[in-house]
Amino acid sequence: MPLPLLLLAALAASDTLRIPVVSAPPNFDGAASEAKYGPPTVEIPRAAGTIRIWLRRDSAHVYIAAAIPDTTFYWGDDFVISLDTWGDRARAPEHDDFQWYFRRVLDSSVVFRGGYGSWHPPREDPDWRLGPGREEEGWEVRSRSDSAGWSVELRLDPAYFTQARGGLPGIAFRVFDDGPQGWFAWPVVPGIRQQAEVERRPALWAAVIP
Repeated sequence: MPLPLLLLAALAASDTLRIPVVSAPPNFDGAASEAKYGPPTVEIPRAAGTIRIWLRRDSAHVYIAAAIPDTTFYWGDDFVISLDTWGDRARAPEHDDFQWYFRRVLDSSVVFRGGYGSWHPPREDPDWRLGPGREEEGWEVRSRSDSAGWSVELRLDPAYFTQARGGLPGIAFRVFDDGPQGWFAWPVVPGIRQQAEVERRPALWAAVIP
């Protein structure tokens, strides 16, 4: 499908997300559930169990949390959050685009920033990994894993959502499950051959109202 038609399909299919305000800061411990956050903002159905994702905010932070059913542990299972802070929806990642690439073994996670149409690791170091650290400037992460699955909580500075230039910030999510192997992305875009393509095209991401 030609890209302009693909974009039209994506815009027609994807919702604009709102970030509800919570009355009190959630316990930031890596656990994510409806008991903690209420109804999910996004659901990604799959045979192994529905992935639930929440966006919430309080007076100091924005929270992105995910609960991923997965009984087949693999260190490289991942949950990827892609964010367009300026809302310009470029055709490929640019300097205002960020990507948190969290793996089930959190030490192996990578954080990317866009530039010149591709994703770049910190300091252009291809071997960079999060390691024992759980925060950098403007964000923190926590995670939990057990025999039933795993969950991730990302706590962000609200500035990530207040820099849009005439548009709205954009966001996309993607999960990789090693067993059975599969990629699952949101927004769901008709005509995409591989779900992982969505995270490489900010033009396809859903709008977010902070």
